[in-house]
Order: sequence, then structure tokens, then C-alpha cells
Amino acid sequence: MIRSVFLACALLCASAGSAVAATPATPFPQVYFGIQGLMIVGQHRDVAGVQHGIGGAPLLEIRAGTKRFALHLEGIPVVSAPQRASAFYGQATPALGIFNGDVEAALDARREVWLGIGTTIINQRTPLPNLQQVVSSRLAGVRYTLVARRPTRSPGHFIEAYLGVAPSLAGVDRFLYSDGVSAPVNKDERASELDASLAFGWHHRSTEWLFGLRTLNFTARFIATGEAADRNVGIGPMVEWRHLLRP
Repeated sequence: MIRSVFLACALLCASAGSAVAATPATPFPQVYFGIQGLMIVGQHRDVAGVQHGIGGAPLLEIRAGTKRFALHLEGIPVVSAPQRASAFYGQATPALGIFNGDVEAALDARREVWLGIGTTIINQRTPLPNLQQVVSSRLAGVRYTLVARRPTRSPGHFIEAYLGVAPSLAGVDRFLYSDGVSAPVNKDERASELDASLAFGWHHRSTEWLFGLRTLNFTARFIATGEAADRNVGIGPMVEWRHLLRP
């Protein structure tokens, strides 16, 4: 799986490079913090069927390092997003929190392509009124990243492509019942996640703005039975602001 993911990232980076010209490099800033506004339209699929929804969240970001190495952290604080009610679940309002962290190294002298390794942690809690049930889980695993940034023909502008993959996230789904009869149930779970974005950026003094699209693809299965736990896919616009502390 990892090989195919990095091949996909190479193609993504190549497409980003098709609009570049022989302008001075705009390498990744060494130290910055920022916030990304993300709106995702997608669907959730499990044994009960398919639910469609839309959700948005602020993603906080910090990057610090040298010209060749960097620590990159990003995360979404736990936020709730009401979804369209279903006949099976009722009005589900999942709460979700995500943390991504990795150490990256520049692969070229111009610091335009970076390879990273780190971790992904996903926490979620979803009340299901019709089932008198609350489902919560915490998944964690190794994350691999590949990032590319190239200048465009316009001074101060650039294209930034990003791909992250967590091929094996492990954790436990915990089912709590409020019917006063059923005992809590724990189910071991294994999942994978793919995360990609492509954005156009603008650099001015100590500020950068990025506008683009980001897509997420999450798939999980229960270890004991091999049955599908859930799958979440979505895509939507992103707007990111960065304050540069060290270019």
C-alpha cells in the first residue's frame, strides 16, 4: 500500500510542477504557525447504510526546524458536527479530534520536496439516540508524508502539494449502552487513512495564504471478525493563514 501511495504523491507533485517557471525558489519557511479553515463534504458508510453530511473545523499548525530538517505538527481540537438524521441511528452528532505530527527532511538542495515520518491519533465519540448507545474510539499509528512546493510564474506565488498516509492505525471501539441492561462492549479495530491536498499560495513579508482543496479517506475494520467498521470519504475547500517567524 505504501508504495502505491508514494507513487500517487509523485504524480501529484508532478502535476503541481507543470505550472512552474524558472523563477527563484520559494522554499518552506523554517519556523511558522498558522490555522487552516477546512470544510469537508462527504459520506459515512457502515453496516446500517450510508449517511451524507458536511462539516467544518479549524486545523491548527506549527512547523519548526532548520533548512534541512523540520518538525511539523497539526491538529483539530475536538469538535462536534450534527449530521442528517437517519431512520436507524436518529440524530447523530459525532465529536472528532485529530492530531498529526511528523519529522521531515528535505530531499533536494532547493528544499522543494520533503519526506516525513511521524504519527496520527484520531479520537471520536458519537451518540446514537435510536440505539441508546454511545460509540467512542481512539486510533493511533505511524504516518508517512511527502510534500512539494514550487514557485509559479508570478513573483511571491507558489503551488504546494501534500500527501499523508497512515497505513495501519490500531485501537478499540467502545460501545456504551443507556438501556440499563446491556453491558459495555469493546471491539479491537484496525484502520488506514489517506490525506491529500493541493493549494495555490501567496507569500508577502511574514505572511502566507494558501487556497486549495483537501481530501480525506478513512477505512476501518474489526479485527476479530474482519467485518467493515466504517468508511469516511470527503473533499472540500481549504484556506490557510501562516505567520512566518523565520523564513
